Amino acid sequence: MVLERMFARVSTGMRRLADTRAEKVAFTRLFRNRHVSPQEIIRTAAARTAEMAAGRHVLIIEDSSEINYEAKASRKRGLGRVGNGEDIGLFVHPALAVDAVDGSVLGLAGATIWRREAKKADDYQALPIEAKESHKWIGTAKAACQALTDTPQMTVIGDREADIYEVFARLPGERTHVLIRAVRDRALGTRGERLFGAIAKTPQAGRIAFELQARPGRPARTVELAVRFTAVSLRQPRLGADSRDPRELTLNMVEVREIDPPSAKDAVIWRLLTTHSVETLADACRIVDLYRSRWIVEQLFRTVKSQAIDLEESLIADGDALERLAATALVVATRVMQLVHGRGSQGQNFQAARLFDPSEITVLEALIAKLEGKTQKQKNPHPMHTLAWAAWCIARLGGWNGYEKERPPGPITFTHGLRRFNAITDGFLLASQNQPEANVCAR
Repeated sequence: MVLERMFARVSTGMRRLADTRAEKVAFTRLFRNRHVSPQEIIRTAAARTAEMAAGRHVLIIEDSSEINYEAKASRKRGLGRVGNGEDIGLFVHPALAVDAVDGSVLGLAGATIWRREAKKADDYQALPIEAKESHKWIGTAKAACQALTDTPQMTVIGDREADIYEVFARLPGERTHVLIRAVRDRALGTRGERLFGAIAKTPQAGRIAFELQARPGRPARTVELAVRFTAVSLRQPRLGADSRDPRELTLNMVEVREIDPPSAKDAVIWRLLTTHSVETLADACRIVDLYRSRWIVEQLFRTVKSQAIDLEESLIADGDALERLAATALVVATRVMQLVHGRGSQGQNFQAARLFDPSEITVLEALIAKLEGKTQKQKNPHPMHTLAWAAWCIARLGGWNGYEKERPPGPITFTHGLRRFNAITDGFLLASQNQPEANVCAR
């Protein structure tokens, strides 16, 4: 019940979720219950995702984010330190399952949630990967891939923090590829040669152009990039080398470098290492397109934090309970993202029942009839009862004008829409429950 309530009201605040004091007490006790583990919450969500992922090529997109509770430090206990080493909080590292073909969000496939309770050891780099926080990139991805039992092909995607030799050595398998943005100028099998130098002297294979997403301090812009690709043999780093891993790994590398950037600082330079075959320019462009899907996990974090669910505003005090709440918030945020990415044609492949119960679908039917205008452009263009059909309605309630050529609605618009939809649904259900009494009185 609490998961459905959190999705409907897009919140983790117990006062916002509960309608009565009894519900507030029950919800709070649930998150304090030591028999409820974050791992079990994630496994349950992953099992549902596995059903959606069956038979598809799935992207397993990983990343980390901190949940900062410093503003409420006096009310919290049992937390660790976050990135700056001073503030209190915890970390989340989700693995989001995304369809590689149409970009639809299939669900949460795994996650690691932890508190940093100790400082890095002086010999941190020499420690085995299992003793480091960076093992999250391997452990989370492996758990996600194991959960998706009927998925024939998976590609694990990570940003520069995932440029770890053990990731390339241990994750690839019969069903699993990796695609990681390189940050380290690694030594190659050829004596004296380095990774970045090897790709730099590779002839340009062609060019590619696309719209670069806006970020804080950086507006969206169209970029044109030179494309290079080559096979490389990475040498195992000496520091922290594990005898279980091969001394060399052969991968494919794709580099895209922006032509005429606005400044050297803002230039787009992506060096992507992958186990996928890259033999043509089309192959290289496909790898770049897969990597660009990583932006979805950034939207997930926006949804978890202050712009939507606002996990950092929770009044729950205990660190164990906050870990359980964070796991649930990731599941809810993923469902919001499913709605966001179901707004277009890809959402026509899924039923609205994926996110809404029968009574809510009845409300959607009534609302869409009211929200549609007289002209064809003002009507819901999607097949009835599909996820895209439902998303159109929620986005309209959130303030979107309904015109396909306008900027598509994002997580914040859908957050506003879901909250308004929840209020309307509550009113609809109350009116339905009271209808028999009204009829009796009328007689």
